[in-house]
Amino acid sequence: MNKNYYNIDEISQILDEQKHTIRFWETRITKLKVLRTNSGHRLYNYENLLLLKKIKELVDIKKLTLDGVNDYFSNSKVKKNTLSDNVISELRDLLGLLKKSN
Repeated sequence: MNKNYYNIDEISQILDEQKHTIRFWETRITKLKVLRTNSGHRLYNYENLLLLKKIKELVDIKKLTLDGVNDYFSNSKVKKNTLSDNVISELRDLLGLLKKSN
């Protein structure tokens, strides 16, 4: 079952990315909004996780700069579909696994 929030250590392990890189992305990618505790610790929700996976793909595979990533997310078609399509895809995968286990 998915957690409600992840800390930066968990996100770093899931993405196989350095923590300082994730923190840098947070300062440069306008769409990435991270919650903070009273003590300043970062908390990432599931949408943040999906967004960070997409950022990693755009940077590592598509070779976009961070400005290019911002441009990609500012495109109206992407803005409407990227996260919702990812969530729908993840839910379909989960539904398929549940059906197989019955």
